[in-house]
Amino acid sequence: MDVCVENVFITPAIEAINVIQATAEENDRAASSDPHRETDTEQETVARGFSPAGSSETPQPETQKETAAEKNPWSAWAWLGLCKTPTRKIFNTIPNIVHVDVDAFFASVEQVLNPKLRGKPVLVGRGCVASASYEAKFLGVKTAMGFREALRVCPQAIVVPGQYEHYADFAERVRRILETYTPAVETAALDDFYLDFAGTERLYPDYEAALRRLQGEIRARTGLSVSVGAARTKVVASIASRLERPRGFRMIAPGDEETFLTPLPVEKLHGIGHVHAGALAERGIATIGQLRQVPKPALQAAFGEVIGQQIWERARGLDGREVLLPSTPKSVSRETTIEGGTIDTEFLGGLIEYLSERIGSTLREYGKQARTIGLRIRYVDHFSAHQTVRLTKPTNDERELLAAAKDLFGKLFTRRVAVRLAGVSVTNLEADRRQNELFDTSANRRWYLNRGLDSVRGRHGWNAVFYGKGLELREHYATKPNGLVLSTPCLSR
Repeated sequence: MDVCVENVFITPAIEAINVIQATAEENDRAASSDPHRETDTEQETVARGFSPAGSSETPQPETQKETAAEKNPWSAWAWLGLCKTPTRKIFNTIPNIVHVDVDAFFASVEQVLNPKLRGKPVLVGRGCVASASYEAKFLGVKTAMGFREALRVCPQAIVVPGQYEHYADFAERVRRILETYTPAVETAALDDFYLDFAGTERLYPDYEAALRRLQGEIRARTGLSVSVGAARTKVVASIASRLERPRGFRMIAPGDEETFLTPLPVEKLHGIGHVHAGALAERGIATIGQLRQVPKPALQAAFGEVIGQQIWERARGLDGREVLLPSTPKSVSRETTIEGGTIDTEFLGGLIEYLSERIGSTLREYGKQARTIGLRIRYVDHFSAHQTVRLTKPTNDERELLAAAKDLFGKLFTRRVAVRLAGVSVTNLEADRRQNELFDTSANRRWYLNRGLDSVRGRHGWNAVFYGKGLELREHYATKPNGLVLSTPCLSR
């Protein structure tokens, strides 16, 4: 009787294998008399993924497994992953993790915005150096150095307070260029990016030339220079990109990580600061090669189990971190401070309207709708008030978000004290299901209007279209292509 498990008959399959093995034995005997003869049965058995050899006890050599998989990608060896494909061979020889670091980011942006600063030592910051151009760094200025000391080291330096609203724009421009080369782009910091080129081998047969083209394209389209490092792990790629700045370029072939790291000082290793470096120097350890000789238990005893394990691994170029893709947000918030504070309800209403517009646009960009909205205000005496409300239905329409935010503002603004901060946030995000609006004429009209606004703003900039109260805001705030220059620039996008 046949045994059936989930509609798969086992007995006939076993009988088929026995028949194939018997046929293969006959073919072997025939092949011994005529070695150049290739039978149709043998071709059929290879196509089905079984070995043409008679014995099933002797495993196939790797070359035979690869040949079977190359002839038929649906073979048993290919399905079981027991063969090495050409793609895997290419992948093993390519340092697929790439680190892109913008050189002297803030100072470089200032030099792009003001051509008169190009070629001159530029310092950006207030009180201490947040960024220094390489003209200043070559003279001895370092990041986080106080301005008094920095000007003593470099008296001719030009100090710029910083236009932080522009830095996020340039970082976004760089990220968009990187995404044209690979979709796997992780923004580690405003000026640091990790890319994963795994799976793009056929797109870039000359891998090094592609990375150099990427470097040149960023320079041509943004005016910023970047340093590029490529390796199999994040830690080695980041070290490689920072060795020869500005405009550095370094590729570490797989298997050369330890050779590359050995002569470098321990300070170059990610995760080792001045305190750890000083502790290692007291024990006569100055290079990564010397650090590699220290046993793991000793490092864990000196720096703790977690940090010690991390130092031991990264001294060998090991790093299990993967390039993280941008995730869908679970909440969206936009807020800004108001210089000096204000009690002008018309101005505050226009500001809340603008923040609601930005949130609605962001929700539509991610294909999300919000079910909960919150408003937060802070007075000049540091008293804060915050309240949330659940919407009757999820939405990404800024008119509906604004109506709810204004109701909350009427409940929260109860003191005759100037407001210093206003913020709108949405939570409990859901997928945008337009079918809920198909039979609602008003909502359907709003859906098309919002998409039209997004299209116009995407082509001509955010300021191409704005609501009535936005005119008053433009009398108080400067404008830029992607919106108003608010007092909290990182949240004005």
